[in-house]
Amino acid sequence: MSVEWKTLSREAGLKVTGNEIRVRFGGDRSQTVIVDDSGPDAIRLSSTVVRRSDAARLPNAALETWKMNRYRELVGFKTVEHGRIIGEAWVPRIALAPGEWRLYVLTLARSCDRLEYLWTGRDAE
Repeated sequence: MSVEWKTLSREAGLKVTGNEIRVRFGGDRSQTVIVDDSGPDAIRLSSTVVRRSDAARLPNAALETWKMNRYRELVGFKTVEHGRIIGEAWVPRIALAPGEWRLYVLTLARSCDRLEYLWTGRDAE
């Protein structure tokens, strides 16, 4: 069963632009969630925690990323191309409802934004 994530986003009150969902928090903080719906069984959500330039200044970034994964259930963190660190979540397509979709998107965005702030003290977007 194919799920139209843009319809779910609209029903959940999320703002979509292209393949991105912009989540705004209090103050001037925000996080962009990228949606990849190319998989047959799940939708991949991802968001940048820190860019390569910031990650290079973090002592033990890989170890700290691994430690963060020990305490997360919906979101996983990893180092990708050129040392950039992202968070990601995989959302099963089966019987996905707007409220559940919103939970996944907001959980990923909040987790990435918190870690970004913890490591850099600022909003990179």
